[in-house]
Amino acid sequence: MTCQGVPYQTRHVRFVDQLSLVAAQSAVATSRRFRRPALCKWQAAFVEDDVLLVASELVTNAITGAGAGILAEPPTWRELERLDLVHVRLVGLRDSVVVEVWDVSDEPPRLQRVGDDAEGGRGLVLVQELAARWGSYRAPGGKAVWAQLAVRPPLPRRPKGERPGGRPTTGPDAALLRRIRAGVDTAL
Repeated sequence: MTCQGVPYQTRHVRFVDQLSLVAAQSAVATSRRFRRPALCKWQAAFVEDDVLLVASELVTNAITGAGAGILAEPPTWRELERLDLVHVRLVGLRDSVVVEVWDVSDEPPRLQRVGDDAEGGRGLVLVQELAARWGSYRAPGGKAVWAQLAVRPPLPRRPKGERPGGRPTTGPDAALLRRIRAGVDTAL
């Protein structure tokens, strides 16, 4: 069932990784390479296959929604300048991972029932089967489609002093910076 609105509250977020890509066919593979280390870092590699499949389907739909066709090899500058962006975000909650994909299309996602011989159109059916819940919401300049996948056991807690984006809230370690500078100075 499709639910409208953001599927989580900011205070429940443990980890966030996001990436902006050109809305081209290469975005699917690039986003897949981005998600693997994020899930490993979060100690959520056990849901990697499902997350990769759901995210690939959502990115593919976003590229299609952005109207991106197959580019010439190598693409011309004019072709590249006309492409929109697709934004992919992974959000780690206590017991789930949310995949969010933004695109420029205002069209909400629609489940399609296709025949056995059809070559496409099954993406959201797969998302619906794998996700605990999924939906979409309007975003500035387009929409976001999201899918929430259950995680068992729960994801580990974020270390104290670290923000959801993964950057520490405190300044850099002064002793480490001095050792790096000393190493650079001796190398010169």
